[in-house]
Amino acid sequence: MTDIEEKKNDGVEEESDFADEIKPVVEPAPAPEVKEEPEDQIDLHAEEAEEEPQPEPAPAQKGKITIEYPDENLGNVELARQEFYKVYHRSNIVKWIVTAFCLILIVCGWLIPNAIEALKEASMIIALSACGVGLVALLVFNYFWKKKVQTAMNRYFRQYYEGTNAYVFPFPENVNLQGSIDNKIEPEELKNCNLYKDIGKVGSRATYTFEYMGKTVKVCDAAAQVVVGKALRTVFVGKYLYTTNNYKGSDILIYFKGNKRALPPTNLAGRKVFSDSKNIVIYGDKGTEKVITAKVREALNEFKTNKIFVDMAISIREGMTYFAMGYEDDLMVIALEKPFDPRPTVQYAGDLKKVLNLIALLK
Repeated sequence: MTDIEEKKNDGVEEESDFADEIKPVVEPAPAPEVKEEPEDQIDLHAEEAEEEPQPEPAPAQKGKITIEYPDENLGNVELARQEFYKVYHRSNIVKWIVTAFCLILIVCGWLIPNAIEALKEASMIIALSACGVGLVALLVFNYFWKKKVQTAMNRYFRQYYEGTNAYVFPFPENVNLQGSIDNKIEPEELKNCNLYKDIGKVGSRATYTFEYMGKTVKVCDAAAQVVVGKALRTVFVGKYLYTTNNYKGSDILIYFKGNKRALPPTNLAGRKVFSDSKNIVIYGDKGTEKVITAKVREALNEFKTNKIFVDMAISIREGMTYFAMGYEDDLMVIALEKPFDPRPTVQYAGDLKKVLNLIALLK
């Protein structure tokens, strides 16, 4: 994948300061004093925490699954990957054989006529003919080779999203999931979140819509970059999700801090700090407490960033709520040569359920 396959992160997993503020009441929590601080005084990275080492997936062996998968759909993803890799590996061997044959033909077309006295007069014609035949054969073969591999890859990518979506979206409700890996979002759909300044390029894939509690939710794999001189710098890569709301008021921004590999929002100038803790910073004007109630704080406290779930920014604007869920390459890069590791998908499935719970609370 092109625009998506880049990224970030080291691990962080700490208790949020909100844990001490949760009370068993239904009334909104008292509003903290809104304070305006210079942006550079806010630490947008959480403290690094040691994480328990986890076993690496064992290498795949001849069409067998050597990793324990928590769901049949995820196991099917690995079987689809192995089938793709089998086609790719065999095609690659044939490619090198054909390439070697064409090169030998070209070399022989040059050396043999010069070594045989009777053919010396026609050596140039023979050499050029051999070169032409070899190059044409190589170009024709490469065309069909790429077509075959691309077809196998496209089939695997579809199976990948079918399998992972079947695991991620098995909600009790009929979510009516629609979309495909080929569907993209318009650049403005990401720019409208107002989290990132001066976005120059937006890449996306696998855009799906589904129904949740009467709302239409759109989610996709997305990446955003800004132009820095003659280069592009990534400001976001992960799962991008948004839905409509009935909110009226100034923008509210909630950021879940990650460590040094996290990519915090870049459009922070002029925002007022509503509250700041070790793991979460909230920007918002007076009245933010009407949205960030005790129950919302409790839901926010459920999110924990780590080596896979890098960070998350939530932008609440009039009419729309945006979730920019930052993830490491472990989730965003589709496994090709190495076995499919289910842990990032399991992480994402859990995070998505928490996001939907938060959508239900942010009425």
